[in-house]
Amino acid sequence: MPRIKVLYFARAREVTGGLADETHDLPDDECHTDALRLALVAKHPGLESVLRTAVFAVNQEYSDGRVSLSERDEVAVIPPISGG
Repeated sequence: MPRIKVLYFARAREVTGGLADETHDLPDDECHTDALRLALVAKHPGLESVLRTAVFAVNQEYSDGRVSLSERDEVAVIPPISGG
């Protein structure tokens, strides 16, 4: 089971109770960003609305769509930036 480090920013951090980061173990056959998204919502239901508009950065590279993950990968959950 690959262990993935997840970083939370802005609203994502708020709905996880102020967590800056945590680790998730994903099954070998489901080690991709889609499975991680489901695991995050299962653990933190408040993330569901945040993840609708958030993007993932895998190892500091913005990802688009489903990305395969490996042991020790780092995934940042980055909600849209707001303000003026």
